[in-house]
Amino acid sequence: MVSLIQRMYRAHNPTAPGMHNMGGTYGGDSYSYGGAGGSHTNVTYRRDAGYFERVGGSCCGIFFGILLLLTSFPVLFLNEGRAVQTAKSLDEGFRLVQHIQSDDPIFDSNENQLVHLTGALKTEMALSDSQFDISIYAVKLRRSVEIYQWVEHSHKREYKEGDRTRVETTYSYTTEWKGDIIKSNAFSNPTAHTNPTSFPINSYTKVASPVFVGQHQLSSGLISKVSNFKTLQPKHTPVEGNFQMLENYIYRSNNPYSPKVGDLRISFSYAGHSDHVTLKQDHVSIIAKQNSGILTAFQTEAGDVLEMLYHGIKTAKEIFDSEHSANSMLTWVLRGVGWLLMFISLQMIMSIFRQIVSFIPIVRDIVGLATSLIAFSIATSLALITIAIGWLRYRPMLACALLVGAAIPLYLSKKKAGKDKMEKK
Repeated sequence: MVSLIQRMYRAHNPTAPGMHNMGGTYGGDSYSYGGAGGSHTNVTYRRDAGYFERVGGSCCGIFFGILLLLTSFPVLFLNEGRAVQTAKSLDEGFRLVQHIQSDDPIFDSNENQLVHLTGALKTEMALSDSQFDISIYAVKLRRSVEIYQWVEHSHKREYKEGDRTRVETTYSYTTEWKGDIIKSNAFSNPTAHTNPTSFPINSYTKVASPVFVGQHQLSSGLISKVSNFKTLQPKHTPVEGNFQMLENYIYRSNNPYSPKVGDLRISFSYAGHSDHVTLKQDHVSIIAKQNSGILTAFQTEAGDVLEMLYHGIKTAKEIFDSEHSANSMLTWVLRGVGWLLMFISLQMIMSIFRQIVSFIPIVRDIVGLATSLIAFSIATSLALITIAIGWLRYRPMLACALLVGAAIPLYLSKKKAGKDKMEKK
């Protein structure tokens, strides 16, 4: 009876102290209660780590922090080498590229040369789906199958209660269209929320071969870059199988407006329209090597492979400018990742100082802020130094500038420490 009263009280007063301890047992105590809309809440109790346990955990954090710090150096260093190699490869390609007309015959003088051309995509045969009476001249045809399923959502709240923590995890369920099977046996309440275990109809992507632009055949690498998918409207509803058409979807459902778990929704899309009969063709711009009538990858002396396809009509300069921009963006993203790894690792290494004074709240907060600032400064300096070393071989002037920038935080810290020392004297 006490347990029932306790659960009812906690359901309506989740943040109130006191009464939830009635009749409870410490260490491993748990229970569950229901909520509105089929949701339910699991309540468990977790013993909080003691002082020496937290300090011991921080010692383990030092070890993993050192490993993470060692990992961050090659991330930054190799990223700089990659960025320089890609930039030099793009510059080399721009110097060598020759523009050709897609409808011109294939000239031997361009053999094994890096060429740029624009033109309409062309395929010899239509891609089709006999089950749903779909047929289109395109480079790719995609069938996407979704199934109506239960989806579990969880929300966790924690409350400090003496030397332990009460963890309340609320589970709720919605039904959604999903392209992958959601395993309902892993749900907190699988009995009332059961999903199908497989798709009766599979998704796929068909790829045409061969694909041409003018007289030139595209390599598989170039074909893989055709990705401008557009929705394909089915023309007919299949006679068999209880299918219905609604907007751009084919449903296998008794009522598409009110689907049930297990119903199917099927859609089609295509990329690279290539109907040379009706002249409904997508245009692309390509930079690649001409090799026996096939456009394929070009190996630069700088080290990278050039094989580019852009949708629409673009000049060679526009393509190389876009590639340079993408290279610059990736470089900065990886620099940020490397710096973040350094900052986190230094925080882990210095976390022991926060734990040592954790029993004094004000001192703990001050030490925490100080270690964060120190980690920020050291991570910034180490990142700049590593980046500068990576550039020494290729851009010495820029490397020197970065080294000077890396020394500024250390110089300011040392100057401030010296000033404080003088004031104490």
